[in-house]
Amino acid sequence: MTFKINNRIANSKKITSLSLQYSTLPFFLLIFLKTGLVLAQDLPILGIPQIEKPEQYQIKSYGSNAITPTLKVGNKILPEDYYSADQKRQQQQQHLMNEADQEIKMQFIKELQDKAERDQMPSRPDFNLPSLSGNPGTEYYRNVYEKMLTLNAEEYSLKEVNFDIENAYFENKMDKAEFDKIIKQTGEFLISKMKELKYDTGSSTAKNFMLFQYFSETMQLKSSGLRHQSLKYDFEDYRGINDWSKMFVTKLLSTGKGQCHSMPLLYLILAEQIDTEAYLAVSPEHSYIRFQEEHNDKWYNVELTNGMFSTNSFLLNSGYIKAEALQNKIYLQNHTKKELLSRLYSDLAAGYVHKFGYDAFVLQVADKALELYPNNISAQMIKSNYYTEQLAYALYQLNINPESKEQLEQIIQFPEVVTILRNRNLQYKKMDDLGYEPMPAEAYEKWLHSINEEKNKRNSETFKKQFKGLVLKKTKE
Repeated sequence: MTFKINNRIANSKKITSLSLQYSTLPFFLLIFLKTGLVLAQDLPILGIPQIEKPEQYQIKSYGSNAITPTLKVGNKILPEDYYSADQKRQQQQQHLMNEADQEIKMQFIKELQDKAERDQMPSRPDFNLPSLSGNPGTEYYRNVYEKMLTLNAEEYSLKEVNFDIENAYFENKMDKAEFDKIIKQTGEFLISKMKELKYDTGSSTAKNFMLFQYFSETMQLKSSGLRHQSLKYDFEDYRGINDWSKMFVTKLLSTGKGQCHSMPLLYLILAEQIDTEAYLAVSPEHSYIRFQEEHNDKWYNVELTNGMFSTNSFLLNSGYIKAEALQNKIYLQNHTKKELLSRLYSDLAAGYVHKFGYDAFVLQVADKALELYPNNISAQMIKSNYYTEQLAYALYQLNINPESKEQLEQIIQFPEVVTILRNRNLQYKKMDDLGYEPMPAEAYEKWLHSINEEKNKRNSETFKKQFKGLVLKKTKE
């Protein structure tokens, strides 16, 4: 009997091909959080500080110190006829006690023999990934996880949860009050700009168009001189492989540059702040925003990475969306509040992995994410990588080369390893059945740049004109 090992074994410090992209952050990093809004004096900034034997079991001794009684008269032992009834009962009881005592002694001897044999046998490896709970900093992730478990999946603050997840990476050293202040000020800026442009501040369409302009255009309030620079895509380490903070909203606010994970999250946080509806959607290795025009019920895709509107056909042109993926609705779908929370669990697990590695906590968080949203492809990938890492660890423990077919056949002697292999292969099959196909980094970059082609630019400009007409028309009415 042979067992096939798929060549998907990943490095324990990296998650590859995650649909929302993840990576790792140096322990010492100082981020200054700004919104890009410029006054005569600097707005408050948020500084992120530096991350700076059981008692031995004793074998019990068994036995009896009872002295076997005899009945004597003078120097003679009386014959049985002289024994009283009571004496006979005592003699019978003592006989039973002696037999029980002998059994205990024999059992004790057997236990000693078994222990001696076990001591001579090589110890059996533990195939579970070592727990990382003793590592300083892991407790912050576990605390956030416990806090998230108390949330109502339909009523929670994205701003609060996302901040907690990012703050866990910095070991709770970020200033929450300052972060809240900056988001509040940005919301006030957006509403003030809407009034200045005579947009209807009660219109969901107008608010989403204002948000789109905030990301894609430089703007200034005439009344106060407050200025905002458009946000840019950060092509440098956009997967966060070398710097996990590249994935963070706090980093986007600090530098004015982000990518397809942080930009949609900030959009949704600000939409939450100004009380309008927008939705997260994903495609291979990518996420973007969708919202509905309130008059004709038409849906629009907002591509924040280069400040344009996009179409479903453009997203499908990536070439990595299979028919099965569309049938299973893992791509191009609005995320409900519950499904978005599932994504946040994925973010929590991914940050933990990139800072510490894989252990049972990662699987626990991924399973919770999948409980909320079974088709969360990011959580499915994390779970896949967990089993891959566990299998690699088990083979290492057994000194088995995964490239050697003959050595791999040895795992039949270890049912625990066979189970790990089966779990991993079943997880791979589940992802294949969902329609997942990994998208190489170079293919993603080529697809992302293609949105700037002339045809897509013309489509985006048409959408912008339509929105300005709708927004201003409603205001005049």
